[in-house]
Amino acid sequence: MRAESENPPGNEAMAAAVARADLEDMGLEVTEHEGAPGRPSLIARCGSGRPVLGYCSHLDVVPAGDRADWDEDPYGARVKDGRLYGRGSGDAKGPIAAALEAVAAIIEGGVPLAGTLELELVADEEAMGFKGAGELVARGVMAPDLAIVGEPTSLRVVRAQRGASWFRLTTRGRAAHGSAPERGVSAIAHMAAVIEHLPDTLPVIDHPLLGGPTLSVGTISGGVKVNVVPASCTIEIDRRTVPGESAESVRASIEEAVELARARYPDLRVDVDVPVHCKPFEIPASAPVVTAMAAAVAEATGSPGELAGFRGASDARFLFEAGAEVIVCGPGDISVAHTADEHMELDELERGAVAYALAFTSLLASGGAG
Repeated sequence: MRAESENPPGNEAMAAAVARADLEDMGLEVTEHEGAPGRPSLIARCGSGRPVLGYCSHLDVVPAGDRADWDEDPYGARVKDGRLYGRGSGDAKGPIAAALEAVAAIIEGGVPLAGTLELELVADEEAMGFKGAGELVARGVMAPDLAIVGEPTSLRVVRAQRGASWFRLTTRGRAAHGSAPERGVSAIAHMAAVIEHLPDTLPVIDHPLLGGPTLSVGTISGGVKVNVVPASCTIEIDRRTVPGESAESVRASIEEAVELARARYPDLRVDVDVPVHCKPFEIPASAPVVTAMAAAVAEATGSPGELAGFRGASDARFLFEAGAEVIVCGPGDISVAHTADEHMELDELERGAVAYALAFTSLLASGGAG
């Protein structure tokens, strides 16, 4: 964690160097892949042949923010009262540490693997992963049959994840002097009508693990000066999706809100752009990677492995779309990720390492999932 890897700007090189040294100390051959200059992702493999079990987690972290908000140095990696403090301790350098400990135990124990364990330590997840896992999947560098994505889930086994679509809407009006608004067309007033109708167009879906779709207007900007009728206004929308929705259906719901606003403003003009569309996914509770991970968590913790859904996005979506049977699971509490004084309980980190080791060996045992 002392190796700063904040994204933005995306300086994963130092963290990658630390992880690479650990992997090479285990005797693993490591290859480095850049999705952008100075933005390395690492691939290391243990064993050979199929099936390929990928363990994917990310080297980047969100910015620490104002250091005055922290009681601990965000890059001090201080251990206090059984907790490891620092940015990335949970999201997701802690899960990576647990996975590396698990692999070290497998190698030191001489545990035979009937297949390949592929460690995929990637860049850029905190910016939606297009320069990390997305790039490596697109190039065919990452193509596992089974995959475990390391994120802080409190060791819950996530078999369903919401998707994320980001929309940018711009209304076009006509500028005029603020003293004579009737001579212009207010793009802000038109946008306000669109925003008013956005919640009305969310489909009514109740997924058992993920709940329903959500929508949040995250940014808004418009106008040039207080005494000028605004000729344009732009908003950005974060639209979270659940299985059963498609890119087409999500866009249609946004455009429905536009049409409802047009009933009030017939001269409404709106440009709709979708810079990001990430699909949701779900795999069966009976899938081998689910049952193996749940059994491993139960053995490591003494409590039944809990199946869950993940409301946020992760790199799991890239692996799912590439054909992998994928789950999300790792030590750490998502509620303290991205916060000041982010931390990881060391006992849970150790339980995570044990659970990973058990799951890796179970899925790659002779006669296992392959």
